[in-house]
Amino acid sequence: MPGKVKVKIIAGRNLPVMDRSGDTTDAFVEVKFGSTTFKTEVFRKSLNPFWNSEWFKFEADDEELQDEPLQIRIMDHDTYSAHDAIGKVFVDLNPLLVPQSSISGVMEQSSNATGNATMLSGWFPVFDTMHGVRGEISIRVKVELFSDVSRYRQSSCGVRFFNSLSIPSGYKVYTICGFVEELVVNDDPEYQWIDKIRTQRSSNEARQTLFIKLSGEVRRRIGLKALELGGNAVIGYKQTFDLEGESGVVVRGIGTVMNLNRKQHFTDSLLTSAHSEQSSEKYGSPTNLKLVKLPVVKKKSSESDLSMIPKGISGSYEAHVSHISRQISGSQYMYGLQHEMPEYPFLTLSIYPRSFVVHIGGIVSARSVKLLDRITNPDEPETRDAWWAELRMEIRSHARTLGCTFVLGYTEQTSICDEVCILSASGTAAVVDFQQLEPQEVRTRNSSGSCFGMTSSFEKDKSFKDQ
Repeated sequence: MPGKVKVKIIAGRNLPVMDRSGDTTDAFVEVKFGSTTFKTEVFRKSLNPFWNSEWFKFEADDEELQDEPLQIRIMDHDTYSAHDAIGKVFVDLNPLLVPQSSISGVMEQSSNATGNATMLSGWFPVFDTMHGVRGEISIRVKVELFSDVSRYRQSSCGVRFFNSLSIPSGYKVYTICGFVEELVVNDDPEYQWIDKIRTQRSSNEARQTLFIKLSGEVRRRIGLKALELGGNAVIGYKQTFDLEGESGVVVRGIGTVMNLNRKQHFTDSLLTSAHSEQSSEKYGSPTNLKLVKLPVVKKKSSESDLSMIPKGISGSYEAHVSHISRQISGSQYMYGLQHEMPEYPFLTLSIYPRSFVVHIGGIVSARSVKLLDRITNPDEPETRDAWWAELRMEIRSHARTLGCTFVLGYTEQTSICDEVCILSASGTAAVVDFQQLEPQEVRTRNSSGSCFGMTSSFEKDKSFKDQ
């Protein structure tokens, strides 16, 4: 999906004094995307410059639009010496790549004969790695995408990412597709030989730029997996940076893939009237969900997975688990988990609808200690993938031993000291009933005034305030 990026530099304000003799600044702006750079005119002797430049145009494919950030550098012009850096702004273009129906607020949409254009405008803080925030800059960024008909595309434009541990307000879920993960590895700029001869600011900016690019690459790859599973959003998304020293930087991401759409009746006016009882009754119901049966990875159980119940467990508990399993065995919404389980039956969300959790087995966790200097090829992700696969399979085995089908609130952490790396994963093993997620009209509160799950943080705060 090729696209065009257009950038317009409007003005700056509250810039720092760079010319001590006149307490002014001769500021200009460099706009960079990929390997292409444009410059504005120099606005002399002002701390509040007004450039109002022409539109700078970049052409790129959608893969580059997702991975590369738009870099805006504010400089102080010097005639007889090198230009001094004032600060920098990184603009992530991913929010401009989602469908028009899910964009609101400061982003505007327009259509033309060639594709859809989305524009972002506003004041952005100018940040310097040595001095912090140094003023603000007003910019306009417009992205035009063209229709993609390639079956071999490497982008995931349109997939939304939410860090929220519950369904975002104003959205409803049609399908839950499953767990998704990805990691990438790269060299750490602070451990490269060139770091010994470049300035501290250059070293900081090199690392900052690399982190942003790796973050975009991980999201793009996870988005591709989400599309393969039939979803269009990743909920409960968590991204982690593992700084392994000379071994490099590892960026990991996990989340729950869902098919998410906006509610037709959800508008911005809801936010202004949300504190009224009428709006809470009309719009505050828990998010309606529906799970459809999707193809799953067929995986044979290992020897540690064959026994669903420990040998030493009491007969009453075994009968209780069997009763729960019989209750939900006839449901078509269970991925066929009574006979075959997805490779990783994990959900990263923490808030669920009422009656969704039938039975809680307990906390399941796994840890592993690894030596970074034992990695054969530090530049390849295969070794780290194998490490995490071991932990996930162990978590899966623990859940099945407790007679549970899913792990809720799944998380992964690392702790690194010198060459020792400790990997840990944890979650809550539970039996869930997806029939409780079928669309139905339910009020936000029951007769006692308590809140149901799967509501936004805004709705929860309101409910507690009303109580």
